[in-house]
Amino acid sequence: MHNVKYKFENNGKKNMKEEKIPCRTVRYREFPDLLFGTSQEDGPVYFDATHFIRARGDAHRHNVRDFRASFHHWITALTDVYGIDKENMVIRDEASGHLLIDECLALLFVVYIDPAFGAYLLERMSELLSGGFTVSDTWLVQTAGLRFTKEELTQILGQHET
Repeated sequence: MHNVKYKFENNGKKNMKEEKIPCRTVRYREFPDLLFGTSQEDGPVYFDATHFIRARGDAHRHNVRDFRASFHHWITALTDVYGIDKENMVIRDEASGHLLIDECLALLFVVYIDPAFGAYLLERMSELLSGGFTVSDTWLVQTAGLRFTKEELTQILGQHET
């Protein structure tokens, strides 16, 4: 069993759950600063929101409280769909003091930091729904680079210019 603590402030009311969860795993190559971790093998997975804000956001503009307010409907829907207790959705890492958010909100948090990524997600979803298949830009470029030489790619692109 893992050790969970709660901070008591505001006249003894329970505030935020605290747990020691090192977030060191990169899940998405496109976002190497979006680090994930868990305290136990089958426990919930969180990402380090504080680290991502410092690395990719603007600490004066972005914060977890604003994210929760701005994406309230999405967050509520995801807690309902996945059966996650809202108390466990955002926790504080004991060691670093960073705010950690449940993994189901990771890409939504990226959209909060970088709204253009939201447009990209919608474009990929449209491709998926209309064509039944989609790939990330990163995968496409890497795969093309493995298959073709730079000269072949230049020739192919030259043939398809309009």
